[in-house]
Amino acid sequence: MIKRLLLFSVFISNFIFSQEHKFLDYPKFDEADLKKTNSQIEKNAPAEILYNSISYNVAPSGWYQVTKKFFSKIKIYDKKRSEDWLNIEIPVSDNESLTDFQLTVYNFLNGKIEKNIITKKDQLKENLVKGIKIYKLAIPNILDGSVFEYNYKLETNNIFNLTYYLQYNIPVVYQEYNFEYGSSMNYAFNSTGKVMKPKYNFQGVTNHLNEGFEVYRFGYENVTSLPNELFLKDDNRYRARIKPELTKYSTKYFSYSMAENWNKVAERLYNNDDFGGYLKSNAVKDLLPQDIKTFYDPLLRANKIFDFIKHNYKWNKKDGIIASQNLKQMLKLKSGNAADINLLLIAVLKNSGLEANPLLISTVNNGILNILSPNPSNLNVVLASVKINNQLYVYDATSFASKVNMLPERDWNDFGILLEDGKATDLSFSNTNISKKELFVQADIDLQNSEIKGSLNKRESGLYAIEAYDNFDDNHDKYNQVFKTDFTINIKDVESKLLPDGDFESKMKFSSSNLMDLVGDKIILNPILFLNTGNESFDQKEERKNQIDFISAFTKEKKVELTIPDGYKVIDFPKPKKIVTDDKEISYTYKIEILNNKILVSSKVDVLSQNYPKEYYAFFKQIWKIMNESENQVISLIKN
Repeated sequence: MIKRLLLFSVFISNFIFSQEHKFLDYPKFDEADLKKTNSQIEKNAPAEILYNSISYNVAPSGWYQVTKKFFSKIKIYDKKRSEDWLNIEIPVSDNESLTDFQLTVYNFLNGKIEKNIITKKDQLKENLVKGIKIYKLAIPNILDGSVFEYNYKLETNNIFNLTYYLQYNIPVVYQEYNFEYGSSMNYAFNSTGKVMKPKYNFQGVTNHLNEGFEVYRFGYENVTSLPNELFLKDDNRYRARIKPELTKYSTKYFSYSMAENWNKVAERLYNNDDFGGYLKSNAVKDLLPQDIKTFYDPLLRANKIFDFIKHNYKWNKKDGIIASQNLKQMLKLKSGNAADINLLLIAVLKNSGLEANPLLISTVNNGILNILSPNPSNLNVVLASVKINNQLYVYDATSFASKVNMLPERDWNDFGILLEDGKATDLSFSNTNISKKELFVQADIDLQNSEIKGSLNKRESGLYAIEAYDNFDDNHDKYNQVFKTDFTINIKDVESKLLPDGDFESKMKFSSSNLMDLVGDKIILNPILFLNTGNESFDQKEERKNQIDFISAFTKEKKVELTIPDGYKVIDFPKPKKIVTDDKEISYTYKIEILNNKILVSSKVDVLSQNYPKEYYAFFKQIWKIMNESENQVISLIKN
């Protein structure tokens, strides 16, 4: 599962000095913006960004203080197709504060310009999404043709996360990135995604409060929208971006410099009480029941220890490679961030005589890890690894439904840093497991009530089981209600549970009057009933730009067992279908047969790899077209 791999990165360099272009020159209202009927960059764009400006000022103040200022002006051409842009969302971390906010909406009505201003920050609604506070506001009075602009200011001491993405799902007429930092610091610009060359750039030095500041400014014009493609592990890795990485800073209290290699990162972590302190502590020596600690087979012992930690300690949904509390507090509270949980797991594994070590990763939503840049701020989760007979086994105790080498989707992000004996090794790893989803329906035709009713059993394994359990664990009722929405049927008596083998199963009863047509003595229906919904969509019209990534190979199978009513027989039999690509990577089978008094239908698709080159998109498109055609065939039953 694990092998070495090098990843190349591109650095922004060779800046051109220019004083002609004005940065931070926010545009004033222009009536011409309201009269625009379409984008000049992309004629059919539903909206476009007329102006974006972001600025970061990193100022020394004992502990460093960052001021982030953002200004944006957006034009809406088609409100119905601009849903993503009709709400303002401002994420604010625990150590950040939102200090200023203003929104102005312009409309052209009855020959006059209408202007609405919102200046109160408290009109923003506070939401908590995956542990991050997000201030949200539905933009009022938006019409086709509206222009709105908003600005805000954030104060933070986070001197690491200063990334700015340059591409969106709508075009950008002009945008700029401004960055200033004190001379006692140093940043290097780094990118692991698409590189976009600025039209305007400036590098210089200025002075604030008797302190020298390095100044960087980049301006971009006529940026096209990012292709809207499904089946991407994370579309951010394909977006052009600017990412300054802190390489050194110093204050009168302490100093920091980015390690020159991952071995130095490992050394610093092992010397940190909230990392190495966990691994060296004897506080866990009496934690395990004796029958687990002395279990002879090392892999079974590791698995039992993993289960013990999962059942007794709960993840608080927060990431981290550094523990948020000391080990004694963790053992008492039995809850913590990703580092708390998995460092505890490693410590217990070590104490039981196993060769256990940390594996540091950047999760999918945190961005792909540049292993050539030994910057621990790019890492956000620590996993546990055990080496047995030179084979590496990986665990993540933040995920209750996960198993050895069966990690949640968020963990499969290509690269990691394995720490062993104070040394670091860069690794690439990918999911070689197969995930399965099985849907089984047993149904009867109730002619008296003109409906079809029966039972539905859904069973999932691999990544599907992990994700299903996580959603179920977050909100039982909401998860169970999804079946009614997805299949448009009436459901009741839903029972969902995690099975001992790690599969996740949901059982329920259903009924529906919309699954058949009664025409005289004839019954017409789709024998696969409501299971023809929920297929993936391979309907991208534009040329595929990026690889196709499912994160897991998979099998999806649907089975229906439908009882034929007494006195009826089947006519107009649907056609079976089987298709396989030449390399046998993708296959699909549709079968239907009559056995005794039952109609038996099965539909099965197999995809043997976790990702494919973009050239495969045509094959997926063809097979999914055949799948949809097969699953939409009808059958007729008529009285004898």
